[in-house]
Amino acid sequence: MTRSLLAALVVLILAGGAVRPAGAVLSIDIRQGVQDPLPVALVPFSWEGRGEPPGPVAEVIGADLRRSGLFRLVSEDAFLSRPHVPEEVRYKDWRLVNADALVIGRVRPAESGRRVEVRFRLYDVFSQEQIAGMRYTVDPGDLRSVAHRIANTIHEELVGWSGAFDTRLGYVVKEGGRFALMVSDADGANPREVLRSDQPILSPAWSPSGTDLAYVSFEQGRSVVYRHDLATGRRSQVAAFEGINSAPDFAPGGERLALSLSRDGNPEIYVLELDSGDLRRITRSGGIDTEATWGPEGRELIFTSDRGGSPQLYRVDADGGPPRRLTFEGRYNASPSWSPQGEKVALITGDGSRFAIGVLDLESGEIQTVTEAGPNESPSFAPNGRMILYATQAADGAGELAIVSVDGNVRTRLQRERNGDIREPAWSPE
Repeated sequence: MTRSLLAALVVLILAGGAVRPAGAVLSIDIRQGVQDPLPVALVPFSWEGRGEPPGPVAEVIGADLRRSGLFRLVSEDAFLSRPHVPEEVRYKDWRLVNADALVIGRVRPAESGRRVEVRFRLYDVFSQEQIAGMRYTVDPGDLRSVAHRIANTIHEELVGWSGAFDTRLGYVVKEGGRFALMVSDADGANPREVLRSDQPILSPAWSPSGTDLAYVSFEQGRSVVYRHDLATGRRSQVAAFEGINSAPDFAPGGERLALSLSRDGNPEIYVLELDSGDLRRITRSGGIDTEATWGPEGRELIFTSDRGGSPQLYRVDADGGPPRRLTFEGRYNASPSWSPQGEKVALITGDGSRFAIGVLDLESGEIQTVTEAGPNESPSFAPNGRMILYATQAADGAGELAIVSVDGNVRTRLQRERNGDIREPAWSPE
């Protein structure tokens, strides 16, 4: 590849489209899970108030556990009892239905009036012990978030690391000639439109606090990088230099932004101090440098460059200096996403026309592909470092999102429920 790398990347994104309209939701389709998922019995939570329950809890927990691909929920038809408090638990009932773990809980009005109290308990059926239990007092509108947190706890207790259920996704939807920047829960629920435009929106990136998104918009007829406060809706331009302004990524502390800018000629990596506006050029090459991703300690960047003749990944100190090439295997390695733990980098790897999602081990330098080759792009690590969100293509040719585990053993697709191309995903840090 030559100097056309950045242009090719932009064309690829625009041709594929981007995000989905307000009110649109994503549904989960588990394509592949582990061969021997852990059997869990999840008893529907009791509601101890008047009228209808204020919202789903056990249903959301169950959907989260299924989506992970690591758990199999025991059919409720097999239940011999339905306990909601410890005194009602008979371990023999759950051994007979081959459950390894049991989850029970209840929801009731809190003493404060409008709020509700949620209690849950997790049991190891074979040791006959409670291994987790919590109580939450929340507004009814926060019940989904509580359910996601409970699922995270169950996931961590049973497999050793937390899930990423109580997080959010940012993505772009293109429907017809219009683009929308969207934010949803990690399960696709509660979609919210952040921005709508007749011009392309690209490269959403979360701030470390999860309160802001940076992105590229073409609403002024050229690429401009904005910072958008999700709570207030206020936004500001952070990069509107002459030429290309692209590929923003927040540093771990949130005070700096890595960018690809062509203000001095060809696209290079820069670091912008958000408070002062100071701009520092990091790379200098005759090629195109773009798609910088920060290391977890904020001292290094990994970026894509065609300086060696084809798109490959390079590593550089965040204060500048000579970059070091990381990838040598394959004709095309690009779109890096550095894992929160720092040992791995997700990327797209392929021949220039079809791409697999790969995982680069920074210690060994080896790349493991975790998906089949195809129209895959824009990998983004989950905050627990165990799953990777990416954009791919549905059977009808439209864009959709998918999730794969870092070992490739668990794959799910977040299916569209109406027309529109979904692209440019980014997983929130919390």
